[in-house]
Amino acid sequence: MAIVNTLKIYDFLRGKFGDEQAKAVAEAVESSLEEYRDNQKEFLVTKEEFNKAISDLRTDIMKWMIGLFVGQVTLILGLYAAILLR
Repeated sequence: MAIVNTLKIYDFLRGKFGDEQAKAVAEAVESSLEEYRDNQKEFLVTKEEFNKAISDLRTDIMKWMIGLFVGQVTLILGLYAAILLR
């Protein structure tokens, strides 16, 4: 899908500049738009990629939560044991 119709640009500029210059400007606009579109594809993410990234983040968060929970329980039990064994 073209953002700008280069034929309309060509027709508009042809009346003001002439065929050669209008064609050159229309081609320059078209090539710059294609380059812009190609550059934007690097930043776009598909739905599958996005869902996989969210799933990976959820897994990492669960690992950290379980690890911190085990560490906290161990610390509390150690403190209770230290207080009771005095």
